[in-house]
Amino acid sequence: KLLCFAVPFHQGLDFSTRNKKLASKKEVMEAPAAVPPAPQLTKEQAKEALSEAIKIFEEPSNMEKLKEKVTEINEKFEDPMARQMNMMMQLLPMVQEMVKEPMSKFGFDQSNFMMGLAQVQMHAMTDEEMKPQVEKLQKALKGEF
Repeated sequence: KLLCFAVPFHQGLDFSTRNKKLASKKEVMEAPAAVPPAPQLTKEQAKEALSEAIKIFEEPSNMEKLKEKVTEINEKFEDPMARQMNMMMQLLPMVQEMVKEPMSKFGFDQSNFMMGLAQVQMHAMTDEEMKPQVEKLQKALKGEF
């Protein structure tokens, strides 16, 4: 079935373009970017940030906090998908807070943390020393210690 609706025309609405100005190409190009670009890490910087993050991450008090959160999530969620989603939603902010200092030295904050992590992962792909450290962090974000 096809439903038709009668819409009354309101004279107060102005659908014309006579009083409207479109942004010029120059104005669009000069407009400030909504999100500043993430800093670019060299391989040495990525290695340093990763090393410092692992040290912080492995501190017994930090490891205990993460393990407690994992236990809490495992007890609360039976569905594997819900469990995994909550691991990411709850563990990621905890890990971000823990490694905030070493990442901030290289210009990363909460808004671009994931871009920094991606850069570290990219550098680790070609560095045998970094690979196991990155894998350890990735597993921790999934609640695997």
